[in-house]
Amino acid sequence: MVDILHGSKAAQQHRRRPRRREKPDPGMFLRRFTGVDEKILASVPQERSRYTSLGGIVVSTALIAGTSLLGALTLLSQASPLYLLPVAVLWGLIIANIDRFLITSLTGDNDGWSRWGNLLIRLALAVVIGVFIAEPLTLKIFQERLDRQIMVERDQAISLTESRYKQCNPLKGSAPAGVDCADFILDGGDQALAVEGNMTQRQSVLSAAEDRLAADMKEEGRLKGRRDRECYGGRRIPNWTTGVPGNGPECRVRNNELNTFTANHDIPRQQAEVARLRAELGSLAADRASAETERAAALSKKITERVEERKRAYTDIGLLDRWEALGTVAGQSGMVDFAHWLLRVIFVLLDCMPIISKMLNGRTEYDRLLTQELRAGSACHEAELNFTTRQRTGEYEIRLREEERRLKAERGRIDRDQRVDEASRDDEIDRLARTFMSSMPTHR
Repeated sequence: MVDILHGSKAAQQHRRRPRRREKPDPGMFLRRFTGVDEKILASVPQERSRYTSLGGIVVSTALIAGTSLLGALTLLSQASPLYLLPVAVLWGLIIANIDRFLITSLTGDNDGWSRWGNLLIRLALAVVIGVFIAEPLTLKIFQERLDRQIMVERDQAISLTESRYKQCNPLKGSAPAGVDCADFILDGGDQALAVEGNMTQRQSVLSAAEDRLAADMKEEGRLKGRRDRECYGGRRIPNWTTGVPGNGPECRVRNNELNTFTANHDIPRQQAEVARLRAELGSLAADRASAETERAAALSKKITERVEERKRAYTDIGLLDRWEALGTVAGQSGMVDFAHWLLRVIFVLLDCMPIISKMLNGRTEYDRLLTQELRAGSACHEAELNFTTRQRTGEYEIRLREEERRLKAERGRIDRDQRVDEASRDDEIDRLARTFMSSMPTHR
C-alpha cells in the first residue's frame, strides 16, 4: 500500500540503504570558497573544474589580502611578523568570505537590469577592496625609497623650524616684517629688555642735556664776543657796538649781560651733569652687553630644546607618513607613478576576477539546477506550511466542537438540576400547606 505523504515502503527502504562513501575530492576545498552546493554539483560533474578554478581565484585573492595586511602591520609595528600573522590570516579569511558572498549573490535567475545593477554594485565593492589591498603592498615595495624621502623632508622641516626660531627671536631689535612668528616667539628673559629701556631713557636725557649745554655755550660765546668787541675796541657796527674801546657804559652793559647769563646758566654744572650721564650710559652699555649675552644663551638653549623636541617627534615613521611620501615621490618620478598605478590596477583586477569570471561564465547548468532546487524547496516548504496550518486548524476545530458539546451537556445538566429543585420546592410547599391545614381546628 502506498503512503501518500511518504511514498511506498520500497522507496523508504531504498532511502534507508546506506550510500557508499566517495573518495575525497582535492578540489572540494577550493570549491567551498565559492559557496557551491556539492549535492547539486554532483548532477553536473562537468562544472566542477570551473568552480574549482573560481575557488582558486578566491583563495589567491585572500592570500594577497593577508600578505598586504601583514606588510602594513610590519610598517605600523615593530613586533615580530609571527605575532602579526594571525591578524593577517583573519583578514584573508574575511576577504575570502566577502568574495564568496559576492559570487553566491550572483547565483539565480535574475536577468536584465536587475542582474546588471547587482553586478555594478558588487564590482564597486570589489574595486574598493582591491585598492585597500594594493596600497599597503605598494608602500611595502617602495619602503626604502619612501623612508629616504621622509628623512629628507624631515631634515628640511627641522632646518626650517630652527631658522624660523632664529628669525623670530633676534638678539637685537624685533622680528623682521613679513615673517609669521605666531608660534615661534620665545622668552629670553626681561633683564636685557629692562636695561635697553633704561638706556633709551638715559640716552634721551643725555641728548637733551647735551643740546641744552651746546645752546648755552653758544649763547655764552656770542655774549663774550660782543663784550670783547665793545670793551676792547674794534670797528663800529651800527646797532651792535659803539667802536669806542674802554670800560664805558656799553661795556658795562655787555659785562652785566654776560654775568647775568653765566649766573643763570651754570655751564660747569651742566658739563659735569653731561659727563655723569655719559658715564652712567657707558655702565648701562656694559650691563646691556652682559644681559644680551645671557639672553642669547637662553634663546639658544630654548631653540635647541625646541629643535630636539621636533626631532624626537620624528623618531618613528608611520603608515600615513609613507602614504604622503608616496604621493611626493610619484610626483617626482614618472616611473614610480607608473609602477604605483600598475600595482593598483593589478590588485583591483585580481579582486574583481571572481565576479568577472562568474559573469563571463554566464548562467551555467549548475545555476539552472540550483534555481530549480530553490523553487522546489520553496514549493515544498509552502506545501508543508499549508499542511501544518490545516492540521493545526483541524485540531482546533475538533477541540472547539468538543468544547461546544461539553458546554451543551453542562447546560442540560444545569436545566435538569433546576427542574428537580423546582419540583422539590413545590412538594415541600404542598407538604407544609397540608400540615398547616391539618393543624387548624375544625368548625362545625
